[in-house]
Amino acid sequence: MKEPIQQSGSEVSIVIYDSPLPPRYLRFSKKFLRTLFTVVPISIGLIFLSLLFVGLGSRIKSTPAPTLPSVLTGNDTKILTLESEIESLQLSNQQLQDKLSGQGTVEATQDEPYLMGIKKPYGMQNLMKENKLNLDEFELVKEQNKTTLKFQIIRTNPETKVSGHILVFMISDNGMMAYPASANPSIGGGIKFSMGEPFSVSRLRPTNAEFLHRVVGESVKFVIYIFTREGDLLLIKETESYKLGDKS
Repeated sequence: MKEPIQQSGSEVSIVIYDSPLPPRYLRFSKKFLRTLFTVVPISIGLIFLSLLFVGLGSRIKSTPAPTLPSVLTGNDTKILTLESEIESLQLSNQQLQDKLSGQGTVEATQDEPYLMGIKKPYGMQNLMKENKLNLDEFELVKEQNKTTLKFQIIRTNPETKVSGHILVFMISDNGMMAYPASANPSIGGGIKFSMGEPFSVSRLRPTNAEFLHRVVGESVKFVIYIFTREGDLLLIKETESYKLGDKS
């Protein structure tokens, strides 16, 4: 087998002609040329990228983080709106109740309903003829030291909701007690309607009026007053007489 005329060497020769000067021969190592045309460009590129990233990093640090708007669904928006409306209504209603219920006792005229130990709210309207509410399913539960009158508040028009306060009096030969129990100390000076049990009803609303006392053999009856949140009278209901005896 014939050997090649020229064998691959480890050097590269370059002839430079610069007339009228004699030609010049330059020899370079192949390893040097590889380094020159590969390693050097890569090194320069890496240095350039490093400088670029350093510059971007400093700019990113000095740039404030963007504030992204919170994404609210339709239900979240409705909930926030309703919560705001509820807070506003609660504040205005409390202010109105304090104003109305803080007035002095006014003597009832012949055409006005009797309010027993309740302070008549200033500007009270008698809405009883509108029959917005009815009471039904009365039940008396007698225990050793407690008597409970249970009944249902019925909304005559279920399409709208009615809210207000409930006051119940238990009357016997020995005197009168009020429900809620926190209203009892105010019986002598007049109970504010807003001291009644808060309620809200669109169809049915059960009520348990509890009177803590020792049961004796006496006859009692109950008188129920229901006011709106603004102090207008919605209903007065007097029950039949009940005989209290031993624990049933």
